[in-house]
Amino acid sequence: MCYCAQGGQLFFMEHVYARGGVLRHAQRIFRRLWFIVFEGCDVCRETGRHIRAAGFQDVEMEEFVAVELTQPISMLPGIQLVLPHIRGTATK
Repeated sequence: MCYCAQGGQLFFMEHVYARGGVLRHAQRIFRRLWFIVFEGCDVCRETGRHIRAAGFQDVEMEEFVAVELTQPISMLPGIQLVLPHIRGTATK
């Protein structure tokens, strides 16, 4: 849980749920296994939507792919489950 005082800023960077297609489907299929193996990591998290819904006044966010952050191990060769990513700031 995160608490941010009025006027405070939250800086964030996280992998998020893919918008659609084969990757989103693969994320849904492997979600539970990934959560267990990687101690609570959720490949289907919609962080951007949650930040906006948390009542921040000003949210600046961009989506990107950081290949160097895409997978901690080659658990599933050829399948990268931890992308895309978002980064940005939110002001309370």
